[in-house]
Amino acid sequence: MMGALNRKAARAAVVAAIGISALGLSAVTASAKVSYDFKASPHTVTAGARVHLKGYAMKDDDLFQRFCVQERQGTSWRTVKCAHGAVFDGGSVDTWVRTQHRGTLRFRGALYETDWNSKKLHLQMVTPTETVTVR
Repeated sequence: MMGALNRKAARAAVVAAIGISALGLSAVTASAKVSYDFKASPHTVTAGARVHLKGYAMKDDDLFQRFCVQERQGTSWRTVKCAHGAVFDGGSVDTWVRTQHRGTLRFRGALYETDWNSKKLHLQMVTPTETVTVR
């Protein structure tokens, strides 16, 4: 009976040690944190009205970043406007677009950053899509 209790205690100690090690390891290997906000308003407009697009994004690493607002056109995304960008900060965009015709418009924010080997910007992350209905 005493041997079974010792095995259970040893097993519990091993499981606890593995759990604590995993927590410590995940803290060490965690990737850079991204902060963002993106809004399109209003969500329902008449044709010819303006839609307000506002957002920002940043990632806490030391690479050059740039935040852009994009509109869905067909099967691709077209950039409406980009912030100047900086190291540690993708910047913010505050702009308006005029609706041309009835239908559904889709907008998103996109954070681009460089890598260490080139000056080209690469898409890092996108915000959830905001939908505007044009009547």
